[in-house]
Amino acid sequence: MYLQNFHSILPPYLRTQSECLQWLSAAHKTAQEQQDYSQEDYLKMLNRVGCSEAQIEKRYFFIPDVEHQDWEQQKIYPVNTQRHGVSMHHRHEFYHATVTKLFDRIYSEREFPDDLIHVSCTGYVSPSAAQMAAVRAPKPVTVTHSYHMGCYGAFPALRMASGFLANENILGRKKSVDLVHTELCSLHLNPQDPSLEQMVIQSLFADGCIAYSMSSQVPEKGFKIHSLYEELIPDTVGAMEWMVSDWGMKMTLSKDVPMMVGKKIRDFTTRWLSSRGYDLADIADRAIFAVHPGGPKIIDQVVEQLRLKPEQVNASRALLRSRGNMSSATLPHLWEKILNDPEVPSGTPIVSYAFGPGLTVCGSLMEKL
Repeated sequence: MYLQNFHSILPPYLRTQSECLQWLSAAHKTAQEQQDYSQEDYLKMLNRVGCSEAQIEKRYFFIPDVEHQDWEQQKIYPVNTQRHGVSMHHRHEFYHATVTKLFDRIYSEREFPDDLIHVSCTGYVSPSAAQMAAVRAPKPVTVTHSYHMGCYGAFPALRMASGFLANENILGRKKSVDLVHTELCSLHLNPQDPSLEQMVIQSLFADGCIAYSMSSQVPEKGFKIHSLYEELIPDTVGAMEWMVSDWGMKMTLSKDVPMMVGKKIRDFTTRWLSSRGYDLADIADRAIFAVHPGGPKIIDQVVEQLRLKPEQVNASRALLRSRGNMSSATLPHLWEKILNDPEVPSGTPIVSYAFGPGLTVCGSLMEKL
């Protein structure tokens, strides 16, 4: 199976990391009815525990709220009167309106596939924007929703797509499957919760949208998929959670997640590749490692445990600096970046990793064509 035809859409609102932290500190200050902390105190906390400008230079968003601090005019975070922000219902209304426009834009510029997989962990509405786009296609398009997987969401979607294409006897002959990620992480902030854990999360996540295709036909430009693999790490079930709450989704994230991943990543990779007939040592010498940048420490752990050269994860660090963590949309953006990089020659192995609740660890081995 092959990946091709990547199409990312840049969200309209750009903020530097410094501007993001200023906005967050102002939102937290305004949202607290009884407090002893000033905005400067919140900013110091964000700078102390959150991702710095050296790690993330800028982030992009689909919500206009980040552009100003006129709280009365905020669509999602009018925190002077609604101190948690608007309800989950209103956040999903905004999500649906935004994503419907994104699907309209995507399929005004590309042909409809036989199957369409919509990937997200930041908004759920039925009928979905994917279905509303597909029903207008000039041919039948089957829509599948792959939701709430978190940062590793691309991998279950890839497995689905490969199954759709391979099972001709059951599903009929299909030429292509589109995978479309729409992540509006910025919808899920509770300004009345200024805990240190939440400040780490708020300093990290951003919005992203990307579409790409899988087919069994060799493209002129793309990736050949050699292997997909996934495991759960024992005794880590409470380390990361993504749960529906009254005011957006609430994430919990243990500070020990990078170390938990680091302890297992070499055994995971050796077990996976050897079971598929590959040698880690041979691949590691010449591969690009597309590590989902869940944060800088995750990348550090993969480099240390697999004994990689720094340049093998340059693309991951560069994407984190320029876009932050876009949840499930991050890794496809990273693949698009590698595909369009003339410094990465054809034939280069691409080893990808992503991590999420469970703790779940996913890996793929691809080859740049």
